[in-house]
Amino acid sequence: MKSLLSKIKPTDIFSEPFPHIVIKDALDEEVYSKLKSEWADIEILRQGEDNKGTDLSSNKRLHYLAQESLNDERITPFWKEFIALHTSDTFFQEFLTIFKDYIVQMYPDFEQKYGSFATLKSGLRKVDTFESVDVLLDALICINTPVITKPNAVRGAHIDLPDKLFAGLFYLRDPQDTSTGGNLEIYKFKNGKPYGFRSSAIDDSYIKHVKTIEYDRNVLILFLNSVYSLHGVSVRSLTESPRYFVNLVGEVKQPLFNPKQYQELPSFKTKYIRKLENAIKKVALAAK
Repeated sequence: MKSLLSKIKPTDIFSEPFPHIVIKDALDEEVYSKLKSEWADIEILRQGEDNKGTDLSSNKRLHYLAQESLNDERITPFWKEFIALHTSDTFFQEFLTIFKDYIVQMYPDFEQKYGSFATLKSGLRKVDTFESVDVLLDALICINTPVITKPNAVRGAHIDLPDKLFAGLFYLRDPQDTSTGGNLEIYKFKNGKPYGFRSSAIDDSYIKHVKTIEYDRNVLILFLNSVYSLHGVSVRSLTESPRYFVNLVGEVKQPLFNPKQYQELPSFKTKYIRKLENAIKKVALAAK
């Protein structure tokens, strides 16, 4: 089996507004079709350790960690091969071949903090630890549940946690899915400087939409994580179809950046509005 990165072309690589790649038809059709036909049952995903207590109503995320998939006899051998490949050092080295120069540009002291690119060692998240490896990889089997109440977005504009070196999404849209939305939206800061976060989320007033990558079959998006890596998911229409994807992750020991220094400093008016919004939410919850 070849990896999701095996077909990359120069035209699939983008440096702005942050380094990312988009590969359409990433896998050979035979491989893709077999993965889609052997997708794990939703009841298996519901048993994932991170899903305990999750509200499984409209448009909620469920995922199954690579460690869980590789140790579950209900996950097919073909899927285990796919998961093992995309959490392997082979895959990590493919990632470095594409992104190393961008890493150096974004983080000039990366090798001093995390180790030389020539000797970086990867391992499996939840199995290996940073005592023995430099980067922990994961490949999570994921869905967003059907949208059954009202159209909404599973997550608006945000950045990922600062200990993530990279994140990827491999889309496996169902052919019967006629819904709209669920696309990956990419943004940049309006004035070019990072500012305006509320934790990891950010208000639309601080950002400008750059491009849309449609939720489609056999499409890979993978990006270098930084404070500039603004992205979100567009509103999904009402649908009985789940949103199918694999989430690829590379995690490092210490944060790559400090999001606290880019947080919004709320004005008196903003604070008042937030207090009012919170009060309205409390009244609404009490009335249920």
